[in-house]
Amino acid sequence: MRFAFGHARRAKSERGAVLVLTTLLLASLLGVSAIVIDLGALRGNVRVNQSVADFAVLAAGQGLGTNNSIAACQAAVNSVNSNAKLSSAINASSFCSTMGSTVCSGGSSAETTPSTTVGPYTISVHYPVPDAEIRDNNIVGGARLNDGTQCQRMRVLISSTQQSIFAAVLGVSTLSAIRTATARPWPVGAQKTPALWLLDPTGCTSLAVSGGSKVTVGTDTVPGGLTVDSDGSTCSSNQHTISSSGAGTLLTAVPTSGSDSGVIQLYALPPTATSCVGTACDPSDVSNGRISPQPISVSARATRSRVDDTYNCHSTYPTYHGITLASNCDPSTTPPYIDNLKAAIGVSGAPAVPAPGTYQQWSTLYSCKAPSGTTSVSGNWWIDCPSGLSIGNGSNVEFQNGNVVFDTGFSMTGGTLKFNTTNTTTSLPAGCVPPAVVTPCIGNASAGASFVYLRDGDLNITGGTLTANHTMVYSASGYVKVNASPPTWLAPTEGPFSYLGLWSDMSSTSNNTGKFSMAGGAGVQLSGVFFTPEAAPFRLSGGGTWGQQNAQFISYQLQVNGGGTLTMAPDPTNSVKAPTLAGTLIR
Repeated sequence: MRFAFGHARRAKSERGAVLVLTTLLLASLLGVSAIVIDLGALRGNVRVNQSVADFAVLAAGQGLGTNNSIAACQAAVNSVNSNAKLSSAINASSFCSTMGSTVCSGGSSAETTPSTTVGPYTISVHYPVPDAEIRDNNIVGGARLNDGTQCQRMRVLISSTQQSIFAAVLGVSTLSAIRTATARPWPVGAQKTPALWLLDPTGCTSLAVSGGSKVTVGTDTVPGGLTVDSDGSTCSSNQHTISSSGAGTLLTAVPTSGSDSGVIQLYALPPTATSCVGTACDPSDVSNGRISPQPISVSARATRSRVDDTYNCHSTYPTYHGITLASNCDPSTTPPYIDNLKAAIGVSGAPAVPAPGTYQQWSTLYSCKAPSGTTSVSGNWWIDCPSGLSIGNGSNVEFQNGNVVFDTGFSMTGGTLKFNTTNTTTSLPAGCVPPAVVTPCIGNASAGASFVYLRDGDLNITGGTLTANHTMVYSASGYVKVNASPPTWLAPTEGPFSYLGLWSDMSSTSNNTGKFSMAGGAGVQLSGVFFTPEAAPFRLSGGGTWGQQNAQFISYQLQVNGGGTLTMAPDPTNSVKAPTLAGTLIR
């Protein structure tokens, strides 16, 4: 009995121990389960928040590409509204309003960090994003080559809190998921080459075709394009950013249908518009066949910066009529060729070039009023005429094979003027061709490359015939008027100014109205980029059939009249393209 009684007591004692151990094990198992379940939910939230942040900064790409921080911020916030499960949408306009106080310029701008909380979500946008904020110690130097500058970057931070399911038994009532993403703009894909590219950011009418003129951009094999940057905000009643008026007038981008059709892009057209509305364009121009195909919206201005990127690259550019321009080039690999040319030519005297490229002084041998007959000269020339070189009827001046610098421009009322027409040098030296060249070789010219430099004054041709064979014309302060016989003006085919026919630095403060013009018609030959960013407008006139011109006109405004038939189809392999910008993730 004593044995049985003692055995029973031990059994009861052991049963108590097992109960305690079981309770402890169940509590531990419950704690582990709580952690596993809650951490699984947390990982799911982290993945979602990362995707929301990624999509948001990618949406900001186009706004960043045009240095429009407000547009970039609003695009990011609207993306968050679409992709996060918010109880109420964030007002993008008010959220991003503080971005308007940020004028980003290199390393001197203060960071703006608007933030808001909606339910369990807190959303913040940072712009500009300084290097220190995205420094990665796993990268030598802390940054990558494609990180860009702080003004090119925007950062989105998404955090959310969730109530713990089981972890509360361990004293953890909420869990937080915080993710960030940083992006910068990046050019993507190939865009159709705009034959006509109008830069006026606000006005009317940026492109006007009238008087029975017929303008076609593109061919059946090279899809045409034109782009108009104006938002139409200063248009008066019944004005539009693009116009095609008058009987027989046509403006067409071909092909007008198919998977690779021509395109007319208008910044003033709302993104959702399927027809002309507001100040963008007149629907009757489309319905009556004067404009074809139907213009479409473009979400970002082309701006002049792409031309600067190609021929005068800088890390930052001055504003253009209130528009901040974004640089998408690298000055260490693409030098500022135009600025380097200016420095090499200087503001007075003969450009300093050793023989055999020495510039000869015109006034020591010839009159500033060209004599009758033919004056044909070889080599590089400095035209030091105080009132410019004057050419009239019966005078024929030919610069056979060199570069020419004019102190005060030139005028023609008749006769002929030719540049680089009999150059026997087949190509520039290797050191004068990109990527080797930094400062243009002002003493060298070839059959495919020469330049005419106007330090001051105008290129004013009201009579006679101009021939510029593979010649780039730089005009520092004057206008360009070729209102005479149809010209032959072909851009260089090699060197740092390849495909650049004309670069005008005439300022917007000058009286540009009606001063830039060119008369064409049968026999005209044009190729290359004709860049006149302050021409208001550049006028193309003249009847007859111009024929196909491999030219781009990039101007403040453009007018085409006179009843002529003009086809413009720039060489897609050599022309300046307006890149399509998108965001690319860098962190």
